[in-house]
Amino acid sequence: MNKIFTRTAAILAAAMMAVSAVSCSDSKKNDEKAKSKGNLAGGDLPENASVSEDDMPYGAEYKQLRAEEEKDLPMSVEYDPRYMTDEEAKQVVNYFWSLSSKDPSYLEKAVHPDLLKYRLDEAGTTAQEFLNKEYDLIKEYTESDFTFTVTLVDGILKADEKSSDFEFYDSLVEKAIPHAKVTDKKLFMVNCTYSKPDDNGVYSLQMRLGDYVDVAVYTIDGNPYIIS
Repeated sequence: MNKIFTRTAAILAAAMMAVSAVSCSDSKKNDEKAKSKGNLAGGDLPENASVSEDDMPYGAEYKQLRAEEEKDLPMSVEYDPRYMTDEEAKQVVNYFWSLSSKDPSYLEKAVHPDLLKYRLDEAGTTAQEFLNKEYDLIKEYTESDFTFTVTLVDGILKADEKSSDFEFYDSLVEKAIPHAKVTDKKLFMVNCTYSKPDDNGVYSLQMRLGDYVDVAVYTIDGNPYIIS
């Protein structure tokens, strides 16, 4: 069953998780940066702001897909359903789960096959070798082995807001999938919570990195894919 809940509940949950990972000053700094990208966490609405649901920016409504209730979903995900579809959310989960589990099958689900082949051939590596390196890179920030537990999509930069942010992803699609029919493209601000071995704590990847991970999702020939 899909669960939709208010932004207030999401903020309270995130605040509880952040306590064990960062100081208040670091949290304030990241909140200010997030607000500049369209995320309302920690921000107050102007007095003349519309409170209509359709007029509210990203984060006014949140939806949760729970791993224990969704078939083939390796971890839960939270996002604003007005800006992100279930299928887009699941692809973001597949991508991050591949980084956490080092399982190429999830990477192959998330990334368009032509793009994945192009990127791996360009780097002269295999999917497994790529995931092993990505895991080790993230581990430098977590300072231990880790397992992603929940994907948090906290904001979006729309294609018409700053087109230059999409130039890199557009060029990848043009090179790797020259005949692709792109009908939609979005750039999400993503965080993940994670656990450590023999540790009951819940930690925030965004807090360890000092920023969100930008994740591009393009709808190509009717299906959403991660562009990376």
